[in-house]
Amino acid sequence: MYRYLCDPSVKNVAVLDMTHGGIVIARKLKELGLNVTGVDVYGTLSPEQCNAMEIDGIWVSEKSCPIEEMDLIISPVHLYPDHIMLQQAEEKHVPVISHHRAVGEILTIKYIDHHSLMIEVTGTKAKTSTASLLADMISRKLTVVLHTSRGLELWEDGICRLLHRGLSIAPGSILQAVDIAGSLERKIEAYIFEISLGVTGFGSVGIITTLDMDYMIAGKTSMASEAKIRSLISYPEDALLVLNDSCRGELQQLEQAIMSKRIRTFSTLDKNEGLTSDTDYRISMHGNSLSIAYTGEEIGISLAAGYDARSYMTAFAASSVTSFEMGIPWETVKEVLQNFRGLQGRMQEMIQEDISILDNSNSGMDIVSVEKALNLCMKRKQKVIMVLGEETAQVCEGLPPEDVADLLRNRLQDMGEVILVGERMKSMATENIRYAESFDMGKALAMELARIKIDDKVIIALCVKCFR
Repeated sequence: MYRYLCDPSVKNVAVLDMTHGGIVIARKLKELGLNVTGVDVYGTLSPEQCNAMEIDGIWVSEKSCPIEEMDLIISPVHLYPDHIMLQQAEEKHVPVISHHRAVGEILTIKYIDHHSLMIEVTGTKAKTSTASLLADMISRKLTVVLHTSRGLELWEDGICRLLHRGLSIAPGSILQAVDIAGSLERKIEAYIFEISLGVTGFGSVGIITTLDMDYMIAGKTSMASEAKIRSLISYPEDALLVLNDSCRGELQQLEQAIMSKRIRTFSTLDKNEGLTSDTDYRISMHGNSLSIAYTGEEIGISLAAGYDARSYMTAFAASSVTSFEMGIPWETVKEVLQNFRGLQGRMQEMIQEDISILDNSNSGMDIVSVEKALNLCMKRKQKVIMVLGEETAQVCEGLPPEDVADLLRNRLQDMGEVILVGERMKSMATENIRYAESFDMGKALAMELARIKIDDKVIIALCVKCFR
């Protein structure tokens, strides 16, 4: 595939969007010797950030800049297509590549000799769980650096150590993560990255967990699923692609062919559907038993109690298939899944101070998973204390207040107590619906109420959209 950043005729580059990893990309391009202009299309840069970039030799422009002397435009896939620079680039035939593609090319130039394996995980749901399970499985054989919305972690022999917090899952953060990992005094044999809205196409393995619950991007002119599928084009022929069977329709509509010759698909089936899917791997659950069927074989895995295993079904499927295709023995896969107890904030059940808690507070939470958490609590035949809302409206597009209002209107009778979290939820608080400013304050209030009601067999459902 043609690499723009390797072309000696490309000297002047504009990077659009400094908010979502653009600063990192701009600085790396400057290190490569290019003349770089950072375009702050959302107007989010502080004067201090602008000054720091200009000290580094990167000119910063608000909203747009002249395109006449630009050789290449780097723009995020989510930017509205009628942005003036994108329109002018089309008129003047200036090439435009995505942030994802630019990061892949930078990795090719700067980091190609630094590691032998790179795995990218994208999709609508189950990215963090898939990447974390995969890191656990692969770390039994290799030293792994994992970056997800949980943070940057080092995994060795099934044990993880936190290296850094605060990086986003925008593609530009990959470059920061690799730099941090490079400062460790050990050889990193594998990298696993959770990435929003697609993959960079650099490395050995690309995974799409699911395209369900699709949503609009780019000023509501395209679907997020389109961007994720289209990013697969960047992978070379020998790359392994592990795709949810739901990707088939989008793949067929793709104008360009995917180069990879190693595509494996998986499907997650309800117990009543049977194992009749024609995908490469078919995963189903019966109670707390997981079945994986492939090429005439079927293995069974007994899962632990203490969390909602069914909510991890996609993650079980994607991580297991990828591990097996990479040469990890089924016995290792089974051991990891049998010992898994859920991730913090992802349908994890626990007991604290003799009080039952279902923790479903994470950055990817939406109103559908809130309902799933509520339904699971009701199955326990316990009175539900619901802590619901968002700690910041900027976490993965926030939790729409209108969705919360609909849930309260339809399901309030199923909740013994409701504590709303977040400024945007405050107006919905009433005499019967309490309010807390933060996740910690909401949980503390719920624990206080639970102690009063302890004889009534209560369960606290923590459903706050936040970084953990």
